[in-house]
Amino acid sequence: MQGKDERVEDENRRIRTLRVSCDLLVQVLMTQQLSLTEAESLIGGFRQLALRLFPGKQEALDLIYMPRFRRAMLEAGLYSNGPILRLVEGAKR
Repeated sequence: MQGKDERVEDENRRIRTLRVSCDLLVQVLMTQQLSLTEAESLIGGFRQLALRLFPGKQEALDLIYMPRFRRAMLEAGLYSNGPILRLVEGAKR
């Protein structure tokens, strides 16, 4: 059984991993020539990683990270008037 300090350290490590992964994905979305399908696939991979790190937190992760990815995609010109929920649903693939 892990002690409290070990559990806190583990959670902090998982949070750092998720933050770095998110930052890298946003950078890729904004700097690489990607299709909408490729971007959605990358977001889906991020979602899988996030759910492995934080099982059962899908809705919280979508609320926290999807707006950031959506903004990056809008700024990169990957889509303009597409439905907002398409990214959330498309990332589940």
